[in-house]
Amino acid sequence: MKYFSKEFPGRSFSLIPLGDTHLGSPQCNKKFFLSTVERIEKERDTYCVLMGDLVENALVGSVGDIYEQTSSPQEQVEEVESILEPIKHKILFTIIGNHEQRTTRVAGLKPTAQIASNLKIPFGGFSCYARFTVDAKYGVFTAYFHHNTGGGYTKGGKTNRSVKLREITPTADATFSGHMHVTARTPTEWYECRRKGVHKCIGYDYIIGSALDYDESYAEMRAKPPASTEFIKVSFIGSNSGRYDNRRQLYEIILPQGVANG
Repeated sequence: MKYFSKEFPGRSFSLIPLGDTHLGSPQCNKKFFLSTVERIEKERDTYCVLMGDLVENALVGSVGDIYEQTSSPQEQVEEVESILEPIKHKILFTIIGNHEQRTTRVAGLKPTAQIASNLKIPFGGFSCYARFTVDAKYGVFTAYFHHNTGGGYTKGGKTNRSVKLREITPTADATFSGHMHVTARTPTEWYECRRKGVHKCIGYDYIIGSALDYDESYAEMRAKPPASTEFIKVSFIGSNSGRYDNRRQLYEIILPQGVANG
């Protein structure tokens, strides 16, 4: 597990975890991918963590069809680097997804490490535990990031799998996972005994969504539920601490342009 720490100058900052874009898949909504990157670039206090499966990277023997890819795996990596170049200064770090890991198992190549090296951003390996500090008393947030594995085909199964990450970091303010191709936010509460008394804490477990469309996809072929073509934005807002935790996490769904949020 890697460690990452960053101090933000204001009382708050926002994070758009970006993953499961599957560039190179015919089902990748590239326009949505590009518009989300543009949003990160334009919003002053919005940052990004790369959550894996940025490329389809279909190989012989993998579930994805190598003959339906819109470009070769190497071309996919190069295009992702080009897309992310304008926001590389706002990418906190990147972690590995199972689609990138395919090449490591087959040929020993590491696409995620290559992207991190070429864009000069920190490489978080399989998982990363981060400490974010904002300019407010007790304004520290901890967050655990993992692409995740397994899951299920029901929304409940996917949510349960994301919540399981909390067993690794039970007191994290937030956990973030991809892989499920849906969005979700699950709250959890616990109490801590501190020097000035009992303190109530609230954490959240997030699933980040995807840039995948459904038509003619593997999911449609297998009669499985469609992916959610949406991402999330989480704003971390610091606050003075009392008996209860007054820090806040604001949650927003990001939809493709022209799709109403309702």
